Amino acid sequence: MVTYLKTPIEAMKRTETPRYGMTADGYTRKSGAPTSRMIRLAGERRWRRLMCWQFSNAGTLFIRVNGQTLIVNEYDLPGNE
Repeated sequence: MVTYLKTPIEAMKRTETPRYGMTADGYTRKSGAPTSRMIRLAGERRWRRLMCWQFSNAGTLFIRVNGQTLIVNEYDLPGNE
């Protein structure tokens, strides 16, 4: 079942992209590949790295909170209004 992030995103920052999570043919592993974006959810002090599942040319952004995978819509990210 697909679960979307419902908590508002308070802030976003960009960092250097970590180099793990990709297969030799350029696709992502099932665990996802890290992106250069990190987000902070409303009411939290922790920065969480946005991960991506990439199949062909379609990418899906997600984070994990307490072991649960939550899909993040790109239009919910700060600066994408």
